[in-house]
Amino acid sequence: MVVRGPKSHENCLLCGEKNRLGLNLKFEVDKEGMVAATVDTGIVHQGYAGILHGGFITSILDCAMCHALFSLGVEAVTGDMKVSFFKEIPCGSRLLVSAVVVDDRGPLYKTEAWVSLAGENYARATARFVKRKVGVELV
Repeated sequence: MVVRGPKSHENCLLCGEKNRLGLNLKFEVDKEGMVAATVDTGIVHQGYAGILHGGFITSILDCAMCHALFSLGVEAVTGDMKVSFFKEIPCGSRLLVSAVVVDDRGPLYKTEAWVSLAGENYARATARFVKRKVGVELV
């Protein structure tokens, strides 16, 4: 089943359906509650010559964890995140980004995510998310 974010998220740079300049990532959830999406990368996501930028990798990990929460009907924002990089990822790679909620004590949620290439993990993140106060306008 495809996991859709709330209306407030439809212009997201990574997954927003209405952001024509974004990646338009589509996350699916399995019966164990893990979400996953494929990510096609290119030179525009480069850091050092030929490898993906760490900030880009961090962003897709964050997006996956957010979708793990969306699959539970939770809107939350990242409180903190720790990312570990195991190997450089070449530009032009087709990645799999996966995430799961590991602790649900709303309004605080703990999540984990992985970026893999050809079945091998290249990066991992853990994060804590805080439930959003829906309807509060940020100025």
